[in-house]
Amino acid sequence: MKFLFLFILGIVLTLNLNAQVGIGTTTPSPAAMLEVSSQTDGAGAYKGIMPPRVPDVAARDGINTVATDEGLIVYVESIGCLQVYNGSGWESIHCVNTIGFTNLFQNFDMNTTWGYSSDVAFFDNGNKGFYGVTNSSNGGFSNITTLTNDFLGVLDLDDTEDGNGTIGYATITFNTIDVSAATGGVTISFDYDFFEFDNGDNAYYTVVIDGVDQTEVTLIEGITDLSLSGSISESVPGGTTLVALKIRVKQNGQADYAGFDNFALVAN
Repeated sequence: MKFLFLFILGIVLTLNLNAQVGIGTTTPSPAAMLEVSSQTDGAGAYKGIMPPRVPDVAARDGINTVATDEGLIVYVESIGCLQVYNGSGWESIHCVNTIGFTNLFQNFDMNTTWGYSSDVAFFDNGNKGFYGVTNSSNGGFSNITTLTNDFLGVLDLDDTEDGNGTIGYATITFNTIDVSAATGGVTISFDYDFFEFDNGDNAYYTVVIDGVDQTEVTLIEGITDLSLSGSISESVPGGTTLVALKIRVKQNGQADYAGFDNFALVAN
């Protein structure tokens, strides 16, 4: 009987001891499974908590995540951002700002701090025409193979027979940003992917510095079924006050696709 009593008592004590875990404290809150104290039992030097760090985005993407890993947190050193996995991708909780300028991003799903507008309204006419935010699971947009998650997609921008789009160019304008605090200048970057652009299907971009359009740069001037993808990186020198970005695209045809993604404005 005494042995049985001691056995039951041991189980109860074990359950109580394992109900909460304390690091730096022997009295963790009963409301917490884990409590980390900034001191050891309320005394000594204060300390912080260090999240797991990865050197860059490629290393972060090398983490073998699944949907049930929602809430997983890492710090990405190359971009200075604490990020959380949302079940399908990574989004920033906070990015370090050490020079008085906040880096801006627009990838149309997780990081959307660099706003934009279009002079042609977005529309969705299925496989007959589309202009807006989409992904590679949307029909023929599977031909856009170099962009991941959501991106800005174009299919038959000249869908005027259905009351959509334009026979001319649509211009996407990324908001004008004050970059004067980035004393070393900034870099503008983005990715693009074009599938089977024909004659008359064209795209260009223009960096705007202090209200002045710089020389327009060709992304693609279509010929028969021309496919092309790549990345753009433009450095803007220190001393600049205002920066913006414009993209012009013209496209006709229900078998030709374009995608733009991963826009960034970051301090040098």
